Amino acid sequence: MESLYNITDRLFVSLQQAREHPQGVSGLSTGFDALNKLTTGWQKGELIVIAAPPRMGKRAFALTVLNNSMFDGSLGAYWFSTNLSTNQLTNMLLCNNLNVDLHSLLSGDVNTSKLKDIVENVRFTGVAFDDSSYLTINDIETKLSELDEVFEDAIVIIDNVNQLNYLESDRLDLADKFYRLKTLARKFEIPIIAILETEIQQNNVSKHFSDCLSLSDYDAMSKSVDVRILLYRPEYYKITEFSDKSSTLGLAELIYSSRIGNGSVRLKYDQQVFRFSETNVDLNK
Repeated sequence: MESLYNITDRLFVSLQQAREHPQGVSGLSTGFDALNKLTTGWQKGELIVIAAPPRMGKRAFALTVLNNSMFDGSLGAYWFSTNLSTNQLTNMLLCNNLNVDLHSLLSGDVNTSKLKDIVENVRFTGVAFDDSSYLTINDIETKLSELDEVFEDAIVIIDNVNQLNYLESDRLDLADKFYRLKTLARKFEIPIIAILETEIQQNNVSKHFSDCLSLSDYDAMSKSVDVRILLYRPEYYKITEFSDKSSTLGLAELIYSSRIGNGSVRLKYDQQVFRFSETNVDLNK
């Protein structure tokens, strides 16, 4: 149990931080100004789900979030991957940072001076990858509990939540997985970002998150998930215009829903270097 005085004192510090931040961020920065304005940042104890069909760039988006903030020495980031190896994730992160494609990186055709700087600076980050091929929520809880150093500001990224269970003998449905992950976020007082592979209602994509997903996936998120983000690239489906008649070329739309509101953000996506970046389009005026 915690006294009301301690809670309000902590909240006061957070609100003061938000007042001083250009985008009003009281949590951890998302790495994107437009998304910061919508979310006020990733909040401690919250479960954030990045949902997308295959080939939308959901891992690249999470890597860009990581890359935009990982050289802040006070930030810890722990990525649990059941799909990609630590080498694959690191290669994608380096492509994102160096602005080179994967072939150039693997063939050594990169700026070696900048690469050395990155390698040197990584020593001072709190970033760690875990690529256990079979991973349970209980495993994640144990590994977080065993960390030698716990950063005051940290995020956990889980890729992908579809393949997680609680214990080896359990087969949880999606709603149960989200409930367990929300419990972890509260226990460790950190934001957890869970990557979810899903299908979308392609003919019904709108600014309303509930219109975009299957009813079963939306219902699974409705109780335990604090922030829901759908990542959608209409260009992949050969759709050339958004609903406002602007071009979809090289753009992705993030449809956002949480208890503090709804909205959407458009970002540029460079598939060759696994990077998302800002646009000047404001969809939430």
